[in-house]
Amino acid sequence: MIRCTLFVLLLGCGASQTGATAEGPIDPARLYPMTEGSIWSFDVDTGSGPPVLGKAEVLSVSGNQVEIENNDNETIVYEHRPEGIFRTAAGVWLLRAPIEVGAEWPSTGGRTARITSVDEEVSVFAGDFHGCVRVEESGGEDGRSISTVYCPDVGPAILEAGMRAQLTGMDASVRATLRGYILGE
Repeated sequence: MIRCTLFVLLLGCGASQTGATAEGPIDPARLYPMTEGSIWSFDVDTGSGPPVLGKAEVLSVSGNQVEIENNDNETIVYEHRPEGIFRTAAGVWLLRAPIEVGAEWPSTGGRTARITSVDEEVSVFAGDFHGCVRVEESGGEDGRSISTVYCPDVGPAILEAGMRAQLTGMDASVRATLRGYILGE
């Protein structure tokens, strides 16, 4: 009985939370598997009117560089590096190892990205996913906060962004949830 109680206490307290699998720590590339031909579709809710369809599509992969196009026909170039996934034009990390609670790095717009969870459970139209990682971005010039949940071998499943308009003091937010995805070869 004492051994069982100790086991439950250790599970509940946990010295540190690390995004890990039976094979070891999660590689950032597993959280956003950007293989050629991959497409993710999202239900995007802006709070005004019905949700609209959003998408992200891998246009090309050349060596360690990946081009992804979003709805606005904006192309973002990422680079796979040993430390994680780097946004070359912005000069910042999208995801960076180690994948563990508390890890942080500089992000776009002067924000700081921080891993706040490595064991999220997500239920969206595309399915139910476990062992997902939440990255929260805050600070920066525009005061925007962004929270993204990445699921292993799936990619981004939830994206939430919000900010307060300086002139009106009103809050604006957007929430995108994964509707479906196809991973290319």
